[in-house]
Amino acid sequence: MRIQKFLAAAFLGASIASGAMAEPTRPSDDGLVLAKVAATGAPQSMELRAMQAELAKDPNDVDLADALARTAIGLGRNAADPRYYGQAEAALAPWWATADAPTEVRVLRATINQAFHRFADATTDLDAVLAADPANAQARFSRAFIRLVTGEINDAAADCAVLTMPGADVVRAICEARVAALTGKGAEAASRLLQAMVTGRKGNAAIKRFGLTVIADIWTGLDQPETAERYYLQVLAFGDADAAVVAAYADVLLTQGRAAGALQLLEDKGEADILLLRRAIAAKQTGDVRLAGWSGILAERFAAAAASGNRVHLREEARFQLEVIGDAKAALPLAAANWESQKEPADGELLLKAALATGNAAAAKPVAGHVARTGLTDRRVTNLLRKVAQMDSAS
Repeated sequence: MRIQKFLAAAFLGASIASGAMAEPTRPSDDGLVLAKVAATGAPQSMELRAMQAELAKDPNDVDLADALARTAIGLGRNAADPRYYGQAEAALAPWWATADAPTEVRVLRATINQAFHRFADATTDLDAVLAADPANAQARFSRAFIRLVTGEINDAAADCAVLTMPGADVVRAICEARVAALTGKGAEAASRLLQAMVTGRKGNAAIKRFGLTVIADIWTGLDQPETAERYYLQVLAFGDADAAVVAAYADVLLTQGRAAGALQLLEDKGEADILLLRRAIAAKQTGDVRLAGWSGILAERFAAAAASGNRVHLREEARFQLEVIGDAKAALPLAAANWESQKEPADGELLLKAALATGNAAAAKPVAGHVARTGLTDRRVTNLLRKVAQMDSAS
């Protein structure tokens, strides 16, 4: 795969460890996406519609299906809207259940499964691709980030270490920085990544934007919100920031008690759950009259998701119960269920906050055990673990 194509595709399934990647409800009817596309009239959405019409003429055109899926995944990531991932899945329907699907289809299939938190299915595809082609950089990068999401830090480090491709030094540096940041070397990781970006592919905006996002998240994990903010502002300066980045920056503002600034940031940024949740949290902190409306919408969405068996949104629902509704007892089982599938620092932070709010030190044991096994050093987690230990000893 040429470096340009890799750089365009590699970050589609990668997430920053910000707590901002939980997805809104996936509708049962993917046709709803077409209605949304028609209503918005956005050029990118119109492009997707044109590609869908062309693919309908020959659903087995693997090259067009591949291009359509990549376009839809990119839209889904930018908007934090899994309906686009549903469109990507539909494009790959002829090969969706095929064990010997083409390599690039398997990588995209893994990306889609990752978006819906079907991590085992995603890993199965990536394992198969890498068994046949250990030098497949996109598969290697994607598997490393899935392993980071599921808490397999050492395995992710192994993938990063062998991520090789001419011209992809900065990509490897990003991968290694994410691992280093979780194992006690965050400041050094951020510095090395920044240097790699200076000496690497200076002209590639996508890779620079992603690298800056990773650096911002590293400083968030080091409990240095002012430094994190500086890098988030650099990312936003590129324009057209995706919803996950906006949500992550909003979290930085909220942790600093700057809820009014968070509301201003989130203005006109869309209605994805991850953004609406942060609006509601900020509204509660500021006494904004819009809280009731936003809270009502979120409650309806979470109820509909639960009724349909869609549990992709557990992180956001738990945080909604904890920080908006103020019902820690309802938040705790949701946070615990979320931890079973996702073990990023934000997931641990959420479970620990719920444990503290309910006075249930035992609920924190899965996070404490994970930290002991992996050496996770993110301060969002370690600071709270100390508070849990103090609560436990006082009881």
